[in-house]
Amino acid sequence: MAQPSDPRHPEDDDFITIIAPTLAEVMEGFKAQGLSARDYCIVHRAGRHSFTLAGGEPLFEGTPMIAATFARHAR
Repeated sequence: MAQPSDPRHPEDDDFITIIAPTLAEVMEGFKAQGLSARDYCIVHRAGRHSFTLAGGEPLFEGTPMIAATFARHAR
């Protein structure tokens, strides 16, 4: 039996990345912004990242931070 096509378009999905020194602070930000109530969920495991701009300039003075990306799928 054929499956109905999915009317969602991935390019319409919405992403928010929260960056903080600790995972606890990332999750506090998730809660404080009400992201769960707005149907956001984590995309992948959170982890330590170093951030740079496209030109190579480091962000956060080169200090690694914890980042987690959350997505809300288009309806």
